Amino acid sequence: MYQQKYDDFQVSIVREDGVIVTASAGSASNTGVEAEVQFRPTPGFNFFANIGYIAGGIDNKPGIAPNFRGARFRLQPEIQSAAGFTLETRLGDGVRLFATPSVTYRSKIFFEVPNNPAISQPSVTLVNLRAGAAFANDKWELVAFARNLTDEDYLLDAGNTGGAFGIPSFIAAEPRLYGVQVATRF
Repeated sequence: MYQQKYDDFQVSIVREDGVIVTASAGSASNTGVEAEVQFRPTPGFNFFANIGYIAGGIDNKPGIAPNFRGARFRLQPEIQSAAGFTLETRLGDGVRLFATPSVTYRSKIFFEVPNNPAISQPSVTLVNLRAGAAFANDKWELVAFARNLTDEDYLLDAGNTGGAFGIPSFIAAEPRLYGVQVATRF
């Protein structure tokens, strides 16, 4: 659990003459809790999960920039979580097979303060998979992976510098990606 408080939180505002200035949006805060669990019912099965909740942003109190009241912080989801499991088995002669499917979730985020629904990202759920074999008592590893297995379209960021000129930039997240990795440890 944690709590952060900010007095005189600074934001950039555009004056009527088009000049961008720094001003106080009043007070702001972050209050959150995070938890994680790991459970290994057998030597070859490991379950893991985590969750984070944060109520954060600019407080809904008077400030110099009133349109910022109650806005969430940029890129800050209310809920973020992940879960998955690892299955593994040893075949002898220093060979180990493993597979780890996982799922992640992130609630809606805003890319700007004040929050603009047109420049935001709805919640995103991603499915990932990593599986492979380790050899020579984990000295060598051959792994196949798939990230964003369902090919979810979503944004990593938007707004930024272009937004100041009325042309916000949009940065797409990684599409479905498959690959193979070879690793060694020495």
